Amino acid sequence: MPEIIMLCGPCGCGKTTYAKTLQARGNTFVLSSDDLMLTLFDACIGRERHQDMERRCRSFLLRQAESLFALGLDVVLDFGFWNRKERLDTKQYFCKQGIPVRLIVLDAPYEIITRHLEQRNRLIETGKLRAYPIDEEKRKRFSSWFEEPTLDEIDEYIHIVE
Repeated sequence: MPEIIMLCGPCGCGKTTYAKTLQARGNTFVLSSDDLMLTLFDACIGRERHQDMERRCRSFLLRQAESLFALGLDVVLDFGFWNRKERLDTKQYFCKQGIPVRLIVLDAPYEIITRHLEQRNRLIETGKLRAYPIDEEKRKRFSSWFEEPTLDEIDEYIHIVE
């Protein structure tokens, strides 16, 4: 039976790479809020506007996830799910409709995340990747926004050790 998979974790922990691994197995579709935001807005639009647009994009993508699920596909939500309310609201949204949903939390040591972010930024600079660049200042700011999931939220935990 298909399911919705929510990927949760800090920037650079490997969520998008893991999502691509799941997609490569077949019968799985990945929905990324970053991909949609980058398609709609080429540049930074400011925190307040970004948060409003991201909320709207995620609402749209949740409806897309429902449609893809109805077609028999697993759907991976590569959103980050940085705060508890968003995680719980999203789980509840699908559970109310009888759609199975799992929260997979990815985590990695500081050094691995640093390496991932450095590689990501190099690929962005060379035009080989379309993503948000994350320098040390942004990393610290984003980390302060991340609410660590509690054990009762987590369906699967993956510790990246490369």
